[in-house]
Amino acid sequence: MAQVQITLAFPFLRANAEGYLARSFELTRRFFFKWTVNWRFVGEKRFLSREFAITLIAVHLALLAIFVLTRWTRPSGLSIPALIFTVVKPLPPKAQQLISLNVTPSFTLTATLTSMAVGMLCARSLHYQFYAYIAWSTPFLLWKAGLHPILIYAVCGSQEWGWNVFPSIDTSSIVVVGCLVIQVFSVWWGTRNDLADVTSPADIVDEKKEHDE
Repeated sequence: MAQVQITLAFPFLRANAEGYLARSFELTRRFFFKWTVNWRFVGEKRFLSREFAITLIAVHLALLAIFVLTRWTRPSGLSIPALIFTVVKPLPPKAQQLISLNVTPSFTLTATLTSMAVGMLCARSLHYQFYAYIAWSTPFLLWKAGLHPILIYAVCGSQEWGWNVFPSIDTSSIVVVGCLVIQVFSVWWGTRNDLADVTSPADIVDEKKEHDE
């Protein structure tokens, strides 16, 4: 994913790296309170405050770190330091093959949609067009979380209502944020046992050494 982003950004980075990065990560951007769908219930003063923006960024990074440490690196069977070290010293082919078998389509889709849900939850201002992303991902994430079908229908229905209130009101924005909270935390809990018994590549290397000896 990082390689794709760097490849797409390369022409712009070569032409004007400073301008491209400044616009891509414009942390000082001001948002219009009247258009927000998600955080209207916090009030305009807090919505426009720098403290609120920093809090959202901190929560965003914290949630991503939690998923990276407890879910998204599980297919490798490696700790974060060991995983980073593979950039310098690649794993043996057999270990790489084992990891690739663990990265299933279901795992990839779950990780991708969860990261998107985390980003939506911590976004300072969501506009109505963002529902095009959320609407189709919610059923999958709730199903992956293992929620009862009645709860899935309830969350989807509530979310549909919240996003169809125009202009947004305090109640609808609470519902929008609440549904995203349910998706993020339920999928984290629901996938707690996924790939929990993955064999570490280190064990494969040790077995190979013993066999060679």
